[in-house]
Amino acid sequence: MAETEQVRVIKRYANRKLYDTRESKYVTLDRIAEFVRNGEEVKVLDNRSKNDLTKVTLAQIIYEEQKSENATTWSVQSLRGFIQQGREKLLTSLKDGPVGKLVGRAEELGTEVYNAADDRVRGVLESAASQLKQLQGEVVRLQTRIEELEAKLRQGSTKDEPPDNVE
Repeated sequence: MAETEQVRVIKRYANRKLYDTRESKYVTLDRIAEFVRNGEEVKVLDNRSKNDLTKVTLAQIIYEEQKSENATTWSVQSLRGFIQQGREKLLTSLKDGPVGKLVGRAEELGTEVYNAADDRVRGVLESAASQLKQLQGEVVRLQTRIEELEAKLRQGSTKDEPPDNVE
């Protein structure tokens, strides 16, 4: 039941209108694209037959976006490759292309940040360990001095006491 609440169901009617069952209102392809971009799970169903039209609808969104004048267009070669070899080709081309390089660079930067943070933490810990050793040495020195003073006090108090047999 929790899974069905997460999926946004869109009904497609015979007149091609799209109805969002969660918001109880008609939506456009642009709105569905917005849902997908925001990471929502969207399922498009034919209202009458209950056939899953999600793939067709997403392909239609891509088509409409490619038609618009300000779209980031894919090359014809990329589209042909996608059709000829399916999604594996697309994923490989994305991984080997600019997107993959961007992701790789982000991973490198992440590693550099991690290493820099690691170095800073190591430096702080080394400094703290050094200070701790100094403090431990000071504590030992103070304990020795206290013991010396206590010994002197004991010796001094025995010299000042009168002998027991004096009356």
